[in-house]
Amino acid sequence: MAGQRTAVSAIRGATAPGRGSRVAVGMLALAASLTVPVLPAHAATTDNVDLHNFKDCREFTNYMRSVAEPEVGAYGFGGGGGPVLYDKPAPMVNDAPQAKTAGPNDAAGNGATGTNLQERDVDEPDVAKVDGDRVLTLTGGKLNVVDTSGAKPKLLGSLGFDGSSPSEMLVLPGHRALVISSAWSQVQPQPVPTEDGPARKYIVRPYPQGSEQLVLTLVDVSGKPTVQRTEKVTGHYISARLHDGSVRVVLGSQPRIAFGRPQPNEPEATATARNQAAVRAARANDFLPARQIMDAAGHVLSDGPLLGCTDVRRPDSPSGLGIISVLTLDSTTGDAQFTRATGTGVVGNGELVYASANRLYVATTEGGWQAHPETAVRPVPAAGTRPAQPDERRTAIHAFDVTGRTVSRYVGSGAVPGYLLGRWAFSEQDGYLRVATTTGQPWAQQDGQTSQSSIVVLAERPNGLRWVSVLSGLGQGETIRAVRWFGDLAAVVTFRQTDPLYLVDLSDPAHPKLRGELKTPGFSAYLHPTGNGGLLGIGHSADDQGHITGLQAQQFNIADPAHPTRTDVLDLGQGWTSVESDSRAFTYLTSRRLAVVPAWINKKVSCPPNAQCMAADGSGQGFVGEINVPAAIGILVDANGTLHRAGEFIGDSSILRVIPVGNQLAAITDTSVVLLNPDGLKQQGSVRVAPEQHPVR
Repeated sequence: MAGQRTAVSAIRGATAPGRGSRVAVGMLALAASLTVPVLPAHAATTDNVDLHNFKDCREFTNYMRSVAEPEVGAYGFGGGGGPVLYDKPAPMVNDAPQAKTAGPNDAAGNGATGTNLQERDVDEPDVAKVDGDRVLTLTGGKLNVVDTSGAKPKLLGSLGFDGSSPSEMLVLPGHRALVISSAWSQVQPQPVPTEDGPARKYIVRPYPQGSEQLVLTLVDVSGKPTVQRTEKVTGHYISARLHDGSVRVVLGSQPRIAFGRPQPNEPEATATARNQAAVRAARANDFLPARQIMDAAGHVLSDGPLLGCTDVRRPDSPSGLGIISVLTLDSTTGDAQFTRATGTGVVGNGELVYASANRLYVATTEGGWQAHPETAVRPVPAAGTRPAQPDERRTAIHAFDVTGRTVSRYVGSGAVPGYLLGRWAFSEQDGYLRVATTTGQPWAQQDGQTSQSSIVVLAERPNGLRWVSVLSGLGQGETIRAVRWFGDLAAVVTFRQTDPLYLVDLSDPAHPKLRGELKTPGFSAYLHPTGNGGLLGIGHSADDQGHITGLQAQQFNIADPAHPTRTDVLDLGQGWTSVESDSRAFTYLTSRRLAVVPAWINKKVSCPPNAQCMAADGSGQGFVGEINVPAAIGILVDANGTLHRAGEFIGDSSILRVIPVGNQLAAITDTSVVLLNPDGLKQQGSVRVAPEQHPVR
C-alpha cells in the first residue's frame, strides 16, 4: 500500500554462521535448504542448492528406485483411489508478453513472427504466427496456412494431427513450423514378480495404463502444409523458446511403471508390496523420458531415452519423482532431421519458463496455504515484526545456459519465497536474475497476517543461484497484478482496492531503491511501453472498495521515475480481455502508436428473427438488449499521452489474436482469418479455416 515503509536488505555471498537465524527447509523440486537472513519482510535466501550429476546408470536407477518405493501404494503412486495417470500435466502457463526494451523511452512492437515477446529476439510459441505473407493458425485442431499476398486472403491448405491435439507452434527458417501437440500413449503391461515365497509368481496387469506424450511435428509451410518429421517424447509440455536458430523445448515427465490394483478380496498391503516390487525391478529407462523420431512417412528413425543417466542432475535430498527436461534442437542445419539435438534433465518439477538471450529458467511454485510444517518457508522476523506463517509458499528456480546453439547447460538452482504472477515476474540482465514475488495472504488481514511483495535479485555462484539483495514491503495487503522491466527500472502494479504503481531502480543490484509510486483506482493487468516515457496499462476500473466496474486502459508517464503521473484513462466498457491472462494477445504498432486488444464486451443490439444469439438473461430471439460479443478494440496513444478509441472489429467467434502481417492486421478467430485495415479496424477480407462451433452469445 502506498505510503508504507519499504525495506531493503542486501545479501552478499554466503551468509555467515550466526548472522541471523537459519532454518533448514525441504523443497519439493530442489530438496535444498534456504538460509534465512533477518529481514523486515518475510523472505528467504538460498544456501547450497546446486545439483549433482549421476556418475552412471546404476547410481541413477538406485536413486530413483529409493525415492519411488516409499511413494507407492496399492494403486500405484500416491496411495489410493483407482489407477494413477502418469505424467500428469502441469498447469499451462502462457503469460508471455512483449519484447523487453532498453528503457521507458523506447516503444515495443511485436516480434518478427507476429507474437508479443517477453524478450526481444527470443521467440515464443503461439496459436498464430506470421511467415512472410502467410498467416499460420492452430484452429479447429489443424494447422492452417493462409496466403495474404493477394487482394483477398486464400487458404493454401490445412493439416490435421491424428491422435494428438496441437496447442502452439514456432516458425523456423526455411518456411517451416514446429507444431507442439499433446497425445496419450499406452504403457504395455509387464509381468511383475511377487515376493510371497520361494516360488516366484508373475502378475500381468489386467487394465491399460498410459503416459502423456509431447509431440513435435516439423511442417513445411511454403505452400500446402506437409509433414517433414515427427518426434514423440513421453512427458507433458511446459513451454518452448527459439533464439538464434536454437529451439529449446521444456517438458516434465514421471516414471513409466505399469502398476496393478488390488485383486478381488486381496488385502491392499499385498497389492502395495507387489507394486513396490515393480519399482525395485524398474530399469533406468522406466524413469527417463523416452524419445521416438519418425520421418515424413511415419517410419521410425530412432527410439530410445531422451536423456542419458549422466545427463540428469539431482539435489542432495529427494525432490520427488519428476524430471524436468530441456530438449535443444538446432534448426539451422537446413534439413528435416534436426540432426544435432541434445537433452538436459533435472530431478524436480516445473511449470513456468522464462528465457533471455543467455539464460533459460524453469520454476515451480511449491507448497500452499496448507503446506506441511516441515516443508514450509519459516523466515525469521526482524524485531517488532510478525513471524512468517508456516503455510508460506515458495518458488524454486533452475537456471540453464543457452548461449550454445546445440546444448542447454545446467548452471544452478535457487529459490525465492512466495508465488509469482507468471513469466513477467522474471527478468535477467547483466548476469543478475530479478524476481518479483508476493508472500502472505491478502484476504487474511486480521492478526497482522497480510501480504506484501518484493523484488529479489539473484546471481550465479558456484553453489547455485544466490541472493544479492531484496527490496520488500511493496503493496502490503495486496498482490502483484503486472510487472514490466525496463533494463534498470522495474514497474510493479499491486492491487486490492486501489492500483499502486511502484517504480524500482535496479541500477545497483546490491541496493535496489524505490524511486516513485502512484495510486489510481482499479488496476492494470498488463503494462506496455508506448515510447517517450509512456506506459499503457490494460486492466479494470474499480470503486473505492475494490469492486471491479469495467474494462479500462490507463496511460502513465514514467519518464521521471520519482514522479510518475497518469495522463489519461479510457473506458472500454463492460467485459473482459484475454490480455489479462495471456499477454501475447496484445498488439502494438509503434509507427501508428496503435494498440489492439481482443475482448468480450457487452453490446446493445437487436437480435433478428431466427438468429443464433441470446441475451445475457436468456430471453432468446427478437430481444433488444445487451449481449457479449467478441471484439478487437483499437486504442490510439497520441504524443501527449491521451488515449482515443480507434476503431472496433466484431468477430464471428472468439478473437484469439490480432497480429500484424505486411501493412495490415490479421484477426484470428476460432473459425476465420480476417484481414483488417489498421485505420479503424475495418474488415478487408476473410477466409474460413474451421467450422463454427458455438454461436456468439
